[in-house]
Amino acid sequence: MKKLFALLAVALLSGALAQGRLFGEVASGNLSMVPSFGLSVSARMGAEELLGPLALRGGFGLGVSGSSTNFNLGAGVLYFLRGSSLPFYFGGGLGLQAGGATAFNLNGAAGLELPVTRDFNFFLELQPSIRFVSGSSQFTLGLEFGPRLYFR
Repeated sequence: MKKLFALLAVALLSGALAQGRLFGEVASGNLSMVPSFGLSVSARMGAEELLGPLALRGGFGLGVSGSSTNFNLGAGVLYFLRGSSLPFYFGGGLGLQAGGATAFNLNGAAGLELPVTRDFNFFLELQPSIRFVSGSSQFTLGLEFGPRLYFR
């Protein structure tokens, strides 16, 4: 069964490579503003035009909030609007946070790319999120920034 999932993943990623560019967001910072201050660092990879105009993005992160440290995994879908000089994108996804208590997240994303070269941009992203942990829910609002590198 594991081999079947591995073959399926390779087939999907091969299709993504044929469709659009791959991108990586390395060491981006996320400043959580609501309900309390937190700071996290993440690394993500994505593929443009995986499902028509949609891009798929996934990655992991390490965060500090108060006196606790947590580990994050997440995946999401983005829709890029590239008609203007500042490309805009929006989307959403799912996340899992472990550290102290395990939490499940529903994430949103709305951001701008600030072009530097054809293959290197900076991005600024607003990230609303609803976190479900121990039978309760909590709204958080984060601001993320960092470099985005395009491959190919």
